[in-house]
Amino acid sequence: MKADNVTIIGGADGPTSVFLLGKEHGGKRSLRQKMQEYIYDRKKKKAERHIRADGHSLEEVADYIRNLPGLTELDEAERSYQMEYREIRASFIMQYAPQLLGSYAQYPRLESKDAEGLKKFQEEIGRRQEAAENVPREVFDIDLRIWEKKEADFTMRLVLESRCRYIGMSANGSKKKMKQFKKLEKAIWRYYGVTQEDIDQKTDRYKEVVRELVR
Repeated sequence: MKADNVTIIGGADGPTSVFLLGKEHGGKRSLRQKMQEYIYDRKKKKAERHIRADGHSLEEVADYIRNLPGLTELDEAERSYQMEYREIRASFIMQYAPQLLGSYAQYPRLESKDAEGLKKFQEEIGRRQEAAENVPREVFDIDLRIWEKKEADFTMRLVLESRCRYIGMSANGSKKKMKQFKKLEKAIWRYYGVTQEDIDQKTDRYKEVVRELVR
């Protein structure tokens, strides 16, 4: 497949890059894209009108999650925890402390869009990821908590990291359970909320909460 345009999603702030290949992702926006932007803007304005200053700390959010039924907090010794810890820590190093990566401090450039160029680019990303994973924990560490819920037709994972102020939620299952998860996801973000200072200054926290409530 020949790539007419290449879009990299989330490459600059995490170990995973997604490539979108094809004409529809470059150049002039389609009517569908314009409609999606219009709908998003309307939802965003509605969310902003309903936001109130009632923010909570991540420690309070952790207590909120801990009291949810059916969730189990992973122990740090568990393999699943260790894998997530390694990937998230590396991602935060690349995002917040790239100077610790030496020659890999700069995000790699995509030199060409052909198969060989994409292969080389992905290899560079992999080496940067490895460099981040090799940064000693005493130099850069994170405070990570993970909760899971597993049922026959549904799995859910909630992640909190307090030093870089990260909240992550994911789930997979039946349509009914996913609908319930979406409500829970928004409830957690509303509880996390914002302060009056966040509202006045349109801080990163404010933008993040609005974005998650609109999704």
